[in-house]
Amino acid sequence: MSALLDDISRITASPISRREAFKLVGGAVGGALLAYLGVGRASRGLGAPVTCHPPRPVPCNGECYPSGYTCCGPTVCDSDDQCCSNNHCCERRQTCCGSTCCPSGQRCIRGNCCPSDQVCNGTCCPSGQRCIDGRCCPSAQSCSGFLGIFGHCCPSGQTCCNGRQCCPSGQCCNHGQRCCPPDEACCGDRCVRRTPSGGSPCVG
Repeated sequence: MSALLDDISRITASPISRREAFKLVGGAVGGALLAYLGVGRASRGLGAPVTCHPPRPVPCNGECYPSGYTCCGPTVCDSDDQCCSNNHCCERRQTCCGSTCCPSGQRCIRGNCCPSDQVCNGTCCPSGQRCIDGRCCPSAQSCSGFLGIFGHCCPSGQTCCNGRQCCPSGQCCNHGQRCCPPDEACCGDRCVRRTPSGGSPCVG
């Protein structure tokens, strides 16, 4: 009953002629009566088409929905959603991806959601890697470069030190801020010159 009253209120508030309003109100009342008797449900179950009018002009699977809704196969998407190709709804700020929805900041790669910085030549880099120069690079080898741009991937056996410089493994010192030269070794948080024999100067 409350739904019927809501429909009648919307119809009488719509900018239509009095004759059209009476017609729509009569249809709403008749439809409610048929639904009460079970006729409406039976006809919808048989796939009978429905004719929808304002304020619910969108037909979908035997029901009528407000403007802005979209019939999407067996379901219906509201005005904030989009209908994806395989008949499911995603928010408009999301990306349709197979049977799921990719949130903002991710892209659909081969039917799966992938963080944008892991998308690389049509593939998705594994977790902990990012795309640099067209290939996946482990985070420890990934350098951002000047002002965070022109990034590069350090060769195997090296790590990125201070965010910009490739450094042999074990030579990045001072909490990752300095790369020790070849004749020095990292002892704790500082670079110390190696012994004449080339051994480690670190003691204890």
